[in-house]
Amino acid sequence: MPLMKRSVVALLTLVYAITSTGQQRGIIAVPDIPGYETLVCDFHLHTVFSDGLVWPTVRVDEAWYEGLDAIAITDHLEYLPHEEFIRTDHNQPWQLAKQYAANKDVIVIAGTEITKEMPPGHFNALFIKDASAILNDDYEKAIEKAVDQGAFIIWNHPGWVVQQPDTMKWWDEHTSLYDKGWLHGIEVVNSDEYYPEAINWARARELTMMGNSDKHGPFLSGKFTPEDHRSCTFVFATGRSEGAIREALFNNRTAAYIGKNVIGKSSLLEALFLQSVKLKPPNPERQFYYFTNNTDLQFDLLLEDVIYGDWQKKITIHPGHESVFSLHPESTPEDIQVSVLNFLTGSDEVLKLSFSAIKPVQ
Repeated sequence: MPLMKRSVVALLTLVYAITSTGQQRGIIAVPDIPGYETLVCDFHLHTVFSDGLVWPTVRVDEAWYEGLDAIAITDHLEYLPHEEFIRTDHNQPWQLAKQYAANKDVIVIAGTEITKEMPPGHFNALFIKDASAILNDDYEKAIEKAVDQGAFIIWNHPGWVVQQPDTMKWWDEHTSLYDKGWLHGIEVVNSDEYYPEAINWARARELTMMGNSDKHGPFLSGKFTPEDHRSCTFVFATGRSEGAIREALFNNRTAAYIGKNVIGKSSLLEALFLQSVKLKPPNPERQFYYFTNNTDLQFDLLLEDVIYGDWQKKITIHPGHESVFSLHPESTPEDIQVSVLNFLTGSDEVLKLSFSAIKPVQ
């Protein structure tokens, strides 16, 4: 066996051993919002069938261990650096993962990455039926073939410095795809990067905001914690199924999660915040208030009195913790505006709501 081939096999064996020995599945504490279940998903993952370093089944084990609800395998169509060692079948990576996930309680979505130079760049096509039929030198024909299969199309990493080294730009090619109805979402988060300008593009054109890991190597830590988690997408779905995820993506019900930041539409972020942070009734004598947070999310708050403009207070509510505070002596809850500093709704905008919207619980 050639040395390189032995190395690839050894790596796959090592990763399988890391991800399959005596593990318990994680639980990600992110609440549902009224009318919808909150699903934690990663729609951009690579395997050895393109330029990744793990077998497709490992992606399922990683997702199971971390507690994710759904993943998409999105290997490149045009970039296949391992093809000397791995027989190329563009459908095989997601087929292997989907079959393996049948008893793992992880939803695997069929996908592929259409890999072109800028413009227009890289795109993920989700919910496809045949990746091989999408392969085409002409990016428009490739995306059209994917759309004909009912695919959801995402513009990947629009601020990737390799393709846009000087400035982020929305090109004429993207306008053409958008006008044809062939562009449905955009990665406002990719790996450890987020793109503020892409948030504005998504808002202006009602594109679905996506956050994905774009992982190529293994997740060696194997955990999903508030301090250390893969970038991902919260999907607000009518149920826990592939069909419900697809419906939610096409109807723009998502938020991107990177570090401590959640990025999305104001209405969805407000609903998520109000389900996450609870307010205990104030101490009747000293007017102390208590915020409680039983989720895995962190909340960085700024409280400001709209009447006493020089009064403000910053509060951080850590996951699973409680924070105590008092208001301005002459303030009422109706006077206070709450800014959630790490809930981003635009390139320079954060979620804002009235303190009185946070209902006390017993």
